[in-house]
Amino acid sequence: MIRHLLSQCCVAIVGLLSLPVNVVANPGWPASPIHMVVPFPPGGSNDVIARRLADGLSKAFGQTVVVENKGGGAGTIGSQAVATSKPDGYTFLFISSSLATSAAVQQTPYDPPKAFTGVAQVARSPFVVLTSKEFPVKDIKELIAYAKANPRKMNFGSAGLGDSTQMATELFNDIFDIKMTAVPYKGISPAQLDLVAGRLDMIITTIASIKGNAADSLPKLAFTGAKRESDYPNIPTVIEATGTQYEVDVWWGLFAPSGIPAPILQKMNAEVNKIVSDAAFADFLKTVGASPAIGTPESFQQLLVKDLERWRAIAKRAGVQN
Repeated sequence: MIRHLLSQCCVAIVGLLSLPVNVVANPGWPASPIHMVVPFPPGGSNDVIARRLADGLSKAFGQTVVVENKGGGAGTIGSQAVATSKPDGYTFLFISSSLATSAAVQQTPYDPPKAFTGVAQVARSPFVVLTSKEFPVKDIKELIAYAKANPRKMNFGSAGLGDSTQMATELFNDIFDIKMTAVPYKGISPAQLDLVAGRLDMIITTIASIKGNAADSLPKLAFTGAKRESDYPNIPTVIEATGTQYEVDVWWGLFAPSGIPAPILQKMNAEVNKIVSDAAFADFLKTVGASPAIGTPESFQQLLVKDLERWRAIAKRAGVQN
């Protein structure tokens, strides 16, 4: 009798071990609302894309995915809140490539590749060069000529020290050998308000961040991608307009605190990829000037590491490291 019971136990254990890992570990995840931290104020591209993704994930999991805006420090305040949170699959960070650019110019309270685990890339987009309506240039070549003739007199806005908008502009300055004055804000939306009001001269930002607000009516001099944008066929790329190889884009994606269980990581990656692959989500991204990006957690983590190396080199040349 005892031998028979032991035999049955062994069979049960073997059967349990043969189940998929995500069934054995964290079988009830998610059992409560998930928090998705956006480390910038509402209204910018991070916020807009995160909210659409959160809606899709809420439906997929049957649990509310709450978007929390924690702005300040060019994204470092909200990012630090996630870095120090419990890696249990209930707190995530939705952020752009500013995660790498911020760490390239200042001593952040975290080392991005060690503090975070890439979950899934969501989107990519080129930047667009915007000027105020009062600024006395008509195209990108005139802007460069004006900046050369008036060193440090031109100012540009960014979402904060080390934000991707600032670093895209510092790269622009470096490549074209010009000098402009950076004016950091707590998010790109207040910077855009000052550009609309004429208190700033220029911003290099994303179409996603200006869609639906007054900044969308400002002069768009050029895009920073490798080719023209289909929705703006009359606006050249910087490469076309200048003959100089200036190309830069921004990415958005989801990160978790380092140490998140692998089954949760893989499940979240699969759900995000499923949402991003949907035609409706691609159409949404197009309305905000972005395109879908899909990949593994490993490939997204590698992108973070590569970008961090690139922007540290640019920050050093530009002399903007803290």
